[in-house]
Amino acid sequence: MNKRRSILVFTALISACTALTGCLSRSINTRPTVVSDGMGSDLRIFLDDSCLPEETRGPGDRTLGFGQELALQAGMLMFDSVGAWLQQMGAPKIDRSTGVVSGKLFTSPDMMEFNRNTGCVHVVREGFDPSGPSFGNAPQEFTTDWTRLGLVSRPSFYAEIRLKPDEERSGYFTGELLKVVANDFERQARYDSRDYLLVLDFERPEPRTYVQFTPDGAVEFHDASGFARGVFKFPALQRGEYISGPAAKGLETGWMPLDFSGIDRDAGIFNLFVDVLELKRGDPLLSDVGSLLRSSAVQSAAEEELRKQIDKEGTRRDEEEERADALIAQRSLERALRRAVLDLRRTLADADTTSDDLIAARDDVEDALFDIDHQFGWRGPKPDDEIDAANALLDEADLRLEALLAAELGENQ
Repeated sequence: MNKRRSILVFTALISACTALTGCLSRSINTRPTVVSDGMGSDLRIFLDDSCLPEETRGPGDRTLGFGQELALQAGMLMFDSVGAWLQQMGAPKIDRSTGVVSGKLFTSPDMMEFNRNTGCVHVVREGFDPSGPSFGNAPQEFTTDWTRLGLVSRPSFYAEIRLKPDEERSGYFTGELLKVVANDFERQARYDSRDYLLVLDFERPEPRTYVQFTPDGAVEFHDASGFARGVFKFPALQRGEYISGPAAKGLETGWMPLDFSGIDRDAGIFNLFVDVLELKRGDPLLSDVGSLLRSSAVQSAAEEELRKQIDKEGTRRDEEEERADALIAQRSLERALRRAVLDLRRTLADADTTSDDLIAARDDVEDALFDIDHQFGWRGPKPDDEIDAANALLDEADLRLEALLAAELGENQ
């Protein structure tokens, strides 16, 4: 029962630690490094002119156990999974979703006019599964875009960027953010925000630019055939936060060069690669709790407790054997006290007893009393009457011992 209570207390303590992570920010262990687990969910990119002025908008084209052992192992798997889940919740992670779309920068090979049908970039992560979540209470300006783009469920991430060439024909263009929302994150964590990086890479149809991560989670770009890149940073983007209108004002990529390299053979054909990088910040305490739950000591204790809960008959036998052993040990201590008391009485009754004989007999009684007093987890009432009688006999023995010692010392003098 005591062990079962200790396990329950330990479980409650773990739950309390998990619930209080919002109040703690430091860990006793080294903070884990940021890692990337590869590609995230489905990401699709669309180009059209829907974000340009209404009066000049063209037709919108889209590109597109057995028995108990089995129960025990299942229980241990569940226990280990909780630890692994906490470790994952606490570890910093970078997830990347990548999409690509192709288009033309200009309306014709003479490159005199910017192609309006590539003026709007829509970045959509998920949203094409009919069984997914509905649009819900999303703003009308978002749902209108999603319906027109063919979404059948709410996207987990959506952004709309308008590409604007320089009106003075300087040969540069910029990207302006019009809308963005992160409805669902790639990973769970205790906080409701993520750091996002939205990267637009414009490239000629040749080997592309690629992105990789350093061991500490930094982003590195390796150029191949790219001629322009635009980056949007969204620190601490809140889940379900719809950003548009005044909230998106001033969010631009900066100038990017138009590609005139194909002037003799095409109209500025390009591939647009879009990377959405989502950083889940680390929670060292959760990671430490997960590591603790997966440690060998805790796993062994959990396995022992689960085995007791599953093997009821075996647990009952073990408890009965433990109780029997404890009762046998107690009876032996009581018998030892009775024998010691009897020997001391005999010694006191002997008219020829010496101080040495009396000291040895009373020491045996004291040792028996000490063993009973320090027996852990005594079952049932202690033999208080016998203990009181033994203490009274010790007092009598002390008086007799003083007299014997005085007599012996007087004879020696």
